[in-house]
Amino acid sequence: MGNHEQEKIELIKKSFELRNQKKYKSAIEMLYKVLEFQNDTQDSIEILSQLGDLSVLMNNFDRALEHFQKALSMNPNHEYCAQQCFEIYFKTNQLNKALRVALGMCENAKSSKSFYNHIKTLIAMDKKQDAIEVFNMLDEQIKMDVDILYLISGIDESKKEVILKKILELDLGHVDANIGLALIEFDKGNYDKVIPYCLNIDEDNALALYLLARIEASKKNYSRAIELYLKAIELDNDEHDFYLDLAKTYIDISWFNEALVSLKKSINLSVAKNNLENIDEKYFLSAWILIKKNELSKALLNLESINKDSKLYSKAQILAQVVNIKKTDISSAIQKLELFFKEEQENGILIDTLAFCYKELKMYNKAIDVYKKGLKNYPDSIYYTLEIIDLLIDDKKYNEALDLIDDFSKIYQNCPNIYNSLARIFYRMKNYEKALVSIEEYFKLDKNNPETYYFKGLILNDIEQFDEAKKVIYTAIKFNPLEAKYYSQMARAYVGLKEYENALLYAKEAIEINQGEINYKKQAYDISVLIGDVELVKRYQAQLIRSEKILKSER
Repeated sequence: MGNHEQEKIELIKKSFELRNQKKYKSAIEMLYKVLEFQNDTQDSIEILSQLGDLSVLMNNFDRALEHFQKALSMNPNHEYCAQQCFEIYFKTNQLNKALRVALGMCENAKSSKSFYNHIKTLIAMDKKQDAIEVFNMLDEQIKMDVDILYLISGIDESKKEVILKKILELDLGHVDANIGLALIEFDKGNYDKVIPYCLNIDEDNALALYLLARIEASKKNYSRAIELYLKAIELDNDEHDFYLDLAKTYIDISWFNEALVSLKKSINLSVAKNNLENIDEKYFLSAWILIKKNELSKALLNLESINKDSKLYSKAQILAQVVNIKKTDISSAIQKLELFFKEEQENGILIDTLAFCYKELKMYNKAIDVYKKGLKNYPDSIYYTLEIIDLLIDDKKYNEALDLIDDFSKIYQNCPNIYNSLARIFYRMKNYEKALVSIEEYFKLDKNNPETYYFKGLILNDIEQFDEAKKVIYTAIKFNPLEAKYYSQMARAYVGLKEYENALLYAKEAIEINQGEINYKKQAYDISVLIGDVELVKRYQAQLIRSEKILKSER
């Protein structure tokens, strides 16, 4: 082997290494050096096709076409280069040029691939009847090509199901055919028929996982549904918007923080793709959650984003009144809501709004009655049942709450909120051991909720297990570093451990996050007294005095 030949091999080898490292420009430079040598036709075509591939990877389609077309000038029948030209033209919506390439490929080689390109382009050009005519003229063997059959299945909806089933007779694992049939059965509500199609696919498929998640959610298997949604989202890479359904599942089990994050992602995806079909629903649900979180300004921004022509606009106005209620006199607003409720007892927003107002005034029995009326209208509502349980706990009717939890858990065994409610009851009854056991049961179903780690840390602080409390609260902070009360609870753990300097750092962070909360300043003051730093004591004492004056003026 001559020196030149060895040098060429080394350059080609180096170009592959650079390509694997995604250093495409450098890889191209290596191949240009190879072209400077005396090459036979076949070698030149190979190098040009590699240069074309690298240009595609850099999204430089014009340069890629130059390379592939130069290779085709040396060998007009080179199938790979022709296919790459077709792919570029099709991808860049140059359909007439794509059609010419496809026709040329059909003349050179009457293969399934060349006819697939031909039919695919005709369909993209909305020449569906021409596509059918081309299909009808094909040899019977090529007609049975599953990819061509799948193209034809999209032309006539009345024949779609039959054609897709024919594809599965030929290839049981055909992904698109299985997904197509799964969607058809899902739209019919035949969930039992959906599952086999999703399971026919050998590898995880985002749409299949999404459909399975929808089915699990309909069966109230929320933990499994969430697991499948998250896996679908990971695989899908934002091609579809699965976030809205994930948010609805979170709402069903009252995981409002998680639902809000999912809705924000869903809204961002709608805006990025200019797909505004469900965006009003996303704004509405976001506003509803934000009101529950008492983030009223953000809630109003979402409500104001809802289109006036939307079906949700009137309900959005009711929600906007909730914000005004929270800012003004609840008692006077209740009278208006009660009048609305007499006329419209099936309105879910009114149910939640009126119950919320009663809850704010600690009129727990009335709030429970409203939710019970809601349950008559929506007997499968987990949300209403969980709200009733929480109200019973707030009203210190622990035995009634326990009875309802017992009935609820027989139907919805995998709802983690059961154990959160149990932990609240046992905590209030000062049965800390049972409260901690309930929290551990919660963690078996959901290990990602910072509030539950915080609650466990609070209990551990109460029973003076400060070192364990510190570890658990640290996990809560990792999940949500913007919650002031987590830092305050961590400061409490460090005080228990007599590590006052560390305690003060966390107390300061709590104040930084929520400067309006006087209790955090009181905590920092108390810690500075324990440290014995006179200057610190004076600083926090001054802050406390200012805060107390502000509170008095607001009253």
